[in-house]
Amino acid sequence: MKEEKDSIVSTTKEEKKEKVYNVESIYNTYFENLNSVKLYFNKFGNLASGEDESIKEKSKEFFDQALSEITEEMERVKNKDKNDDSTTKEEAEIFLKKIARKFRKQPKISPRNYEILSRSSFLMLNNYFEYLIADLLSYYYNKFKNSLNEKEFKFTLKELNEYETIEEATKDLIIKEVESIIIEKSFNELLEHFEDKLSISLEKDLIKWNAIIEIRERRHLIVHNSSIVNKKYISRTKNPYNYQIGDIVHIDKDYFFKSWSHFKLAGQLLIFNCWGKWDKDNIDNAVSQIMIQTFEDLNSKNYDLVCKTCKYSEQIEPINEDQEDYILRIKVNNAISLKKQNKDNEVKKVLKKIKVGTATPLFKIAHNILSEKHDDLEELFTQAIVVDKLTIESYLEWPIFDFVREKEEINKVLIKTFEK
Repeated sequence: MKEEKDSIVSTTKEEKKEKVYNVESIYNTYFENLNSVKLYFNKFGNLASGEDESIKEKSKEFFDQALSEITEEMERVKNKDKNDDSTTKEEAEIFLKKIARKFRKQPKISPRNYEILSRSSFLMLNNYFEYLIADLLSYYYNKFKNSLNEKEFKFTLKELNEYETIEEATKDLIIKEVESIIIEKSFNELLEHFEDKLSISLEKDLIKWNAIIEIRERRHLIVHNSSIVNKKYISRTKNPYNYQIGDIVHIDKDYFFKSWSHFKLAGQLLIFNCWGKWDKDNIDNAVSQIMIQTFEDLNSKNYDLVCKTCKYSEQIEPINEDQEDYILRIKVNNAISLKKQNKDNEVKKVLKKIKVGTATPLFKIAHNILSEKHDDLEELFTQAIVVDKLTIESYLEWPIFDFVREKEEINKVLIKTFEK
């Protein structure tokens, strides 16, 4: 376990020279990891399922064939002497031996490819969240070294002589401190550390931490208890899935993607809160990434994630034109998400907060579509093609245009604006 923690918090000197290390780089790494495990699960999940189905089919074919041969053998023995229905002891032994030999030839491979893949993907997902926690702690203590001024560290003279500079010794002490925090604290205590010691909000009204705790405890069952439910799991999670002690936990497709969504939201909001406190000089990029995440979740039809991320963004007070633009786009994405869920009353509430008087034609188009006002769309599209560089590809792909593409007459008119 300690070796695993070492790999989490340590990087080579070469990596430190090449890479800009800040909260944004931690953010990029986390989402690369999240998206890669999702891609892995999607790509190989169907292959694993197909292989399992093939194994089941072969097993069924074997049993069907075995049953047919057994039935034929029984008929042969029965018809051997129609005047005598009895079977001799020798004939019965021969018959049973044939059956035993037949079943010894059955396929030995069990259909568990999908289960193995889903569990390995699930474990990777948990690991990436652990790495995120470690990376954020490591960055904080490296940037704000004064926070450890009152901390007592013990050094032997031999250890001290191993360092060439005070800076090198300091970095190593910080690595050891982060290691000890991660090893010694439970998951709940780590969260409290962020909240109490680092003053980072856990956004408890948006993040379902109880669901994440259940995910973490299920991970422990898979790794340490052969996937068997025990008393510790039930007491720590309040048993939301009504398991009994001795039950086997599984990772099906639906559960995996719910877990992925929980880790995505928790990770991004935790990162954004750290970003806002620790790297304030780079805050424009943080607001931009919030906008990007709402758009990506909108494209992926993760509407609940869109709404929660947009709710989180309401606490941001834009301080320049770029941030105002990002916040406006976030609000539009929120309205699209709500409209996709047929929450018309909530859509109206969001639209009241969106002022598009001086906005570009594209924003006016979005506002009109969401308000179901279609009269001025042709003119606005003509303007947006010039001003906003709106393309036919964007029209065919962006979620906002779903609401007009499905209306045949309006769609024909709007398509023609790109042909002028």
